[in-house]
Amino acid sequence: MKKFLLATFFLILLVIGGLFMLRLFMGWNNGMHEARSEIHATTLNNRLYVAGGIGLFRVLDSCEALDLTLNVWSDCGKLPRALHHVAMAADDSHVYASGGYVALPFEADKEAGLFRHDPATGTWTEVSKLPHPIGQHAMTHFSGALYLIGGQDNGKDLDTIWRYDIAADTWSAMQPMPTARHSHAIARSGPLLYVTGGRSTEYGTEMRQVDAYHLIEDRWEELPDMPKGRGGHGTFVSGNRLHIFGGESLSDGKVLANHDILDLTTLQWSVGEPLNQPRHGFAVSDTEMPGGITVVGGGARPGFETIYSVTGTAQTLSIEPAMPSVGDIGK
Repeated sequence: MKKFLLATFFLILLVIGGLFMLRLFMGWNNGMHEARSEIHATTLNNRLYVAGGIGLFRVLDSCEALDLTLNVWSDCGKLPRALHHVAMAADDSHVYASGGYVALPFEADKEAGLFRHDPATGTWTEVSKLPHPIGQHAMTHFSGALYLIGGQDNGKDLDTIWRYDIAADTWSAMQPMPTARHSHAIARSGPLLYVTGGRSTEYGTEMRQVDAYHLIEDRWEELPDMPKGRGGHGTFVSGNRLHIFGGESLSDGKVLANHDILDLTTLQWSVGEPLNQPRHGFAVSDTEMPGGITVVGGGARPGFETIYSVTGTAQTLSIEPAMPSVGDIGK
């Protein structure tokens, strides 16, 4: 019995040591103070904020900010509780975080809080309650209000858009999305919000749908499907081009690096620079800097393997188109 216990102990040490060496070799620990996945980000005063997420075999409550000019990470306080799949947005003076899950894999935060970070004090406070528990959603800020898009509540896919008036502290339901979904990505350009991909019970784990929401008019518009369906990916809009990159194909058991670009004038797809490392569940800056946009963290392995493959890496991704997609050649 003692020999068995000793052998088991050394086997565990061997696995831990091997995992540590793998992470060093792959560069997964580089960048952030704590590697993390299943995260969102927002920018305020040229600082990219990331809060919570799945760390190495645990859920995180920490917040980190990357100075996009100096390329230096710093701490930005702690969330009131550890959460993953937290959506984030910022107005002109504060950073906001909403929803998420309190434990692995997906135990909803029944307290359903909306939190606000004050950069002057480095503290997070709860400022409101969400209409209901929600996770795997997205959030943006526009004209004095926060918008929560899609997600899941108790395993049910949501098509909801909730608008939170910050000054009045009131919630209102907006025109629902054409398709309920979670694990999608969003990008905003002025009053236009783009929602891409995701997962749903109806459409599976690699949705290809792309929709645009007119924030002022409260209406939806369908756009051409993306060439490759995905969830847990990133989206950014620059000029007249919508960029979709990275993510996860659960049916194939793969993490993606590819980068598709939709010309919003011609509605044709092209191919851009891929991520330098396939990943999903990463965070994307909502501010464009010289050279491109910043992509941080994420999981380097799909599904449950995320818990040991979380990364702290940061990459500047070029958002210039490279070549037409195969389906567009000859058109």
